[in-house]
Amino acid sequence: MSIVPIRDLEPFQSGKKIQIRVCRKWRPKIFRLVDQFMGLHCIFVDAMGDAIEASVKEVDYDLVAPKIEDGCHYEITYFYTVKSKSSFQVVPHPAQIYLNTRTVFKKLLNVHSPIQRHRFYLQDFDSLSSRIDNDSILTDVLGHITAMQPLEEKIIADGRIEKKCEIYIENLRKKAMRVTLWGDIATSFNSNAFNELTSAKFVVFTSLKVKKYEDNTVLSSTISTMIFMNPDILELEQYKSMFNNPIDTIKMVPASTTQQIAPQQLKTTKRLSVGELNILDPDKCKDVTIISRATITRFDTHNGWWYKACPSCYKQLKTNLQTDQLVCPNPKHGVIDQIPIPWFKVGLILEDASDQTNAIIIGRSAEQLFKISCRELVVEKGFANQQEFPEAILRVKGQCKVFQFRFGNMKSNFNRSDLLIQGVFDDKVELLASSSELTELDAKMLTLAPSPLSKQVSPLDLIASPDTPPIKITSISKKRTRDDMTRAILSSIKKARRKLERSVFM
Repeated sequence: MSIVPIRDLEPFQSGKKIQIRVCRKWRPKIFRLVDQFMGLHCIFVDAMGDAIEASVKEVDYDLVAPKIEDGCHYEITYFYTVKSKSSFQVVPHPAQIYLNTRTVFKKLLNVHSPIQRHRFYLQDFDSLSSRIDNDSILTDVLGHITAMQPLEEKIIADGRIEKKCEIYIENLRKKAMRVTLWGDIATSFNSNAFNELTSAKFVVFTSLKVKKYEDNTVLSSTISTMIFMNPDILELEQYKSMFNNPIDTIKMVPASTTQQIAPQQLKTTKRLSVGELNILDPDKCKDVTIISRATITRFDTHNGWWYKACPSCYKQLKTNLQTDQLVCPNPKHGVIDQIPIPWFKVGLILEDASDQTNAIIIGRSAEQLFKISCRELVVEKGFANQQEFPEAILRVKGQCKVFQFRFGNMKSNFNRSDLLIQGVFDDKVELLASSSELTELDAKMLTLAPSPLSKQVSPLDLIASPDTPPIKITSISKKRTRDDMTRAILSSIKKARRKLERSVFM
């Protein structure tokens, strides 16, 4: 049986023999499912430089995958071909190879004329506009990494939460392009590894989708995307001569959304009382981390608990009364022809010993508090009434949490910026020395007790100056207040313990 070149393979053939090199292989994961895969996929390249995609079905993965090593040469027989996919094609070939347990792999050692290690179909940045929303074939690009955005979570169109990071690359003409990585490929993209490299950072991204976003051409990963750092290809030599400055470093771009404070920072950040929150000047707190411990006592039910959000920016959609169309307030998005996303927006009444305040929790932060997505409540569980609060929300009433806040840009009817909850942390109360002998039951009950006055006083320059001077709380009065509250809490705990013990032994 003679060797058949890859370019001569056609759909629906069998009984052929090929000599190839495995230039890459991957195991794509099925979206929406945990640890559910779509078999093994490979790119084979032959001595003529042509490439074809080869696949192994998931049912045969464990038996066939160990026979295929990335970068090795093989002579392969007993396979068959089918017609190539009509969309998301990885390489331009009319046929696709299928391998199974009957396929014979003869590993070739000491190859005199090695086949090229990589085969990419690199596209110039200027040609990408012709591929926008054309998913018949995916796109490979080469570039010099200039910046990257750290890994973050993003809610996508169908309400799922995915990991995301963004990489900025440039070509030889210094034209910039943004590449967005999703899911596992984003998680595995280790920024620390790049900073440790002594040579310039060059990268090939394979199997990307080309999209239009805010009038810019952008690239997005797929389940077939792979990343190759400084690959051994001829095209790289031009990049090395162009970008040969050894001091080039990758810039870190701020995350697209305001980030939640890290747990280690939470311990050292001053906490404000609710009373102090009420007199903060929003104009002086734009770049200040605001932390407070408070109890959720009520809900503001006037504006409901969810809204229809734009799939691109998550802003609240408005209905055009003349056309009955949903319109995004962002003029770049305009009329929305996609299915809107259910998005949390819940008004909370928070209290501690000093005062009460109103705060709004939106989107991802609300999911963190309620431990369920808005989409699951509205779409899957059928809680579509925006005014009827489901139990998943109501059950947080009475819970004491540590909140991270920021001020919204829009003024409310009371000429005050909305106080927005940016992060939620479980409350862990440090027991006072005088109560060190309390049992575990006592500690749990104390955690649920009302919040004492904050031990920290906010900086004076963050507080708006009222017409009359504020009442100063001295260290002695604060100590007495804390001692009085501690004694009251301990007394209530002991009474509850005695009542519990009587109910158990009666």
